[in-house]
This record gives sequence, structure tokens and C-alpha cells, in this order.
Amino acid sequence: MRLFIAAFLLSISPIIFAQKNTYNLPALLQRVSQNYPSIKAKEANIHAAGYYLKASRKNYLPDLIVGDQYQYSTDNGLTGSYYSNEGTAISTSGGMKNKNDYQGTFGSFTTLMVDWHAFDFGKVKQSVKLAESQVQLAKADYENEVFQQQIRVTDAYLLLSLSQKLVAVQEANLRRSEAVQQYITSRTQSGLLPGVDSSSALAEVAKARLDLLQSQQLVAQQKNNLEELSGIPADSIHIDTTVFLQKIPNFNIADSSIINNNPSILYSRQELETQINRSQVIKKSALPTINVLGIGWGRGSGIDRATNNYTTKAIDGLPYQTYNYMAGVALKWNITSLAKTKQQYKASQQEIEATQYEIDQQSGILKNHYKNAVLQYAVALEQTKVAPIQYKAALDAYTISEARYKAGLSSLNDVIQSYYVLNRANVDNAISINNVWRALLQHAAATGNLSEFTNQLPQ
Repeated sequence: MRLFIAAFLLSISPIIFAQKNTYNLPALLQRVSQNYPSIKAKEANIHAAGYYLKASRKNYLPDLIVGDQYQYSTDNGLTGSYYSNEGTAISTSGGMKNKNDYQGTFGSFTTLMVDWHAFDFGKVKQSVKLAESQVQLAKADYENEVFQQQIRVTDAYLLLSLSQKLVAVQEANLRRSEAVQQYITSRTQSGLLPGVDSSSALAEVAKARLDLLQSQQLVAQQKNNLEELSGIPADSIHIDTTVFLQKIPNFNIADSSIINNNPSILYSRQELETQINRSQVIKKSALPTINVLGIGWGRGSGIDRATNNYTTKAIDGLPYQTYNYMAGVALKWNITSLAKTKQQYKASQQEIEATQYEIDQQSGILKNHYKNAVLQYAVALEQTKVAPIQYKAALDAYTISEARYKAGLSSLNDVIQSYYVLNRANVDNAISINNVWRALLQHAAATGNLSEFTNQLPQ
């Protein structure tokens, strides 16, 4: 009894495992939106933009700068001015002597400075506004990436569903060809049919096998495509060949203005808003800044203030001897930057204009896709009405042709021709309903509303 139970559990465990890891289309789309690499990258960009926004808001705070240094140096000063060469020249105070003294002394210098951009004429505020728009841009980019990837995955899913159905069609065609070939072979061996019929029947079986191999190859290619687009092994995806090949979905034609809600349009509009804010940052960068300053510092030296005596002891040179403070208001305005800023602002306006043209182009393309989707739906719907009639007529013609051939009233060529017509009708019947779903998907892609497609699916 225990062996029976163990064998039973082992037999059903692969089935349980497969069910646990199988995704239907809604679950597949949800998984893609959460784990596909390009979508995860867009999500990371949202977090990055959020941190940049927090950093830009810190610009409202004053700069609090602390400096502390201890040095050992000589003290050979000379009257006259010099340029510091961006900090590469070291300032030495005092020490006016007739000759150089290379005996070093210890010293210390500590500063504390508060520098507050009290009046910047809206530069920080505009920078924060730019950072906020960049957060919204990253979110719009993420939403668009999710939507576009789900559209691509759904389209690949539909094509794979159809491809698998076409394999079944070609398998049925092969079975018919083999049945006729077996009948002809037995009759030719008995001398009741000419040998050429046997050769022709064998050729048709070979052709049917080639068609089957081609359809199987197409399935393998579509599986690879779906696996690449979803990031999930194709064997873990449940392909429904019933809903997309039997059920005709409801198609509610929306007003063409709804394309303005397409994620790609929303992303481009947010990009336009970001460019406008960036141009304002450039414009305000030419304005002056009024700073409020507060500085305090202390200094120690190994040279005595009263006697100018030197000491090389660190304990004598490092303690502070003098203290100072300063408070003030400073105006900073780079006048010559106005010319450069003006050109940068003009360049930003041209970028804004270019983006607006791109939005207009996108809208035109989406409107065209919308019209094509409506047209394709109308045509596909008519095909679903005609295709079953075509299939039934082709099946009747094949049955009659086969019966006439077996009765010796028609040639094998008539039977072969009926093969082709029946196989084509069977393929058209499968494609017709699938085309309705693809037209609905194209409509969803144009309007930016994938839920109108997924709502038609069984839950």
C-alpha cells in the first residue's frame, strides 16, 4: 500500500509542479510588469529621480563649511601681490626678512563659515521644479515601458496560439494524406489502380509532412520570441488555443481623441514639460545671487606675536593665538555669462519646439493605427462569418471528391486539389477569429488602454 501511495505521489508531482509554474496571459502580463529587465531599469530611474529631487531641495539650506588644518612650514614673506593659480600657490603672512630662513614652525588655522543664498531670484525654486518634473518624467517612462512591453508580449502570445493551432491543422492534413496514400497503395498492389497514382499520393504525403515541419518550426520561433519578450521560459506559459480561436471578443470603438491618453503621448508631454522647466533654469541662471555670510576663525603659530621668536615645538605653535569674525552681505553676478546664457536659452527653446513636432507626429501615427485597427476589425469580423462557410464547403467537396475517386469517377488530381482547398479553408478559419483579437489588440495599443483587451479574457 505504501509503495502504491509513493508511486501515485511521484506520478502527480510533475503535474502539480507544472501547474504551480504555469502562467496564463493575465498572470504573464503581471509578471512581465514586475520583473522584465527594461521595466526594472525604468523603476530604478524613478528612485534615482526621487533622490535627485531630495538633493535639489537641500539647496534651500545654507552652506555650513568647517575647515581645520595643522601645518609645519617656513615663514619667508615678500612684499607684492600674486595670483594663487587656483590654489596651487600657498599664502604666507608676515615674515619680512633680509634673507631666507628655512627653519620651519608649527601652525594651525580653523574656520567656520555660514553662506546662505538669501536671495537668488527663484533659481533654487526653479531647480526644484525641474527635479519634480524629472520624477514625473521617469514615472511616465516607466508606465510607457510597461504598456509597450505588455503589448509586445500579448501580440507574441496571440501569434504563438495561432501557430499551435496551425500545427494541429497540418497534422490533420497529414493524416488525410496518409489515409488516401494507404488506400491507393493497397489498390495499386492489387493492380486496380495505376502505379502513377501511388507515386502522386506518396508525393502529397511528403508535402504534407513538409508543411507540418514548417508549422512546427514557426511554433518554435514564436516560443523563442515570447520567451525573449517576457523573460519567462515558454514551457511555463499556458497557451490558450480555444479563446483566441473560438470566441469573438466585444469591440467597443472609442473616440479617436482617447489616443491622447496613450502612455507614449503622456511620456512625450512630460518630456516637453521637463524641457520647459529646464529652459527656465537656464534663464534664471543669469540672475545675480545675494548671499548672507557669517565667518569665524582662529589661528595659531610657532612665531611669537610680540617678540617674533621662533619655536619648533608643536605644543607652542598649534594652540590658537588670534580669533576673528566677519558678517556681511555679498552680491554675485557674472555679467559676461549673460551672452552665453542667452544662447543656451535659445537652444532650449528649439528643443522644446522639436519635441512639440515629435508629439504631433506621434499623434498622427497613433491616429493612423487607430483607423487601421477599426478597419481590420470590420474585415476580420466579416471573415469570421465567411470562413466557416468556406470550411464546410471545402470539407463537403473533399468528401465527395474522395468518394468519386474511390468509385473510379474522378482522377487523383481532383482529390489532391480538394486537399489544398480544405487545408487552406481550415487555416483561414483559424486565422479569422485570431485576427479579430489582433485588431482589438491594435486598438488597445493605439488608445493606450490594454484593459479593453484583457477584460475579454477568462479569469
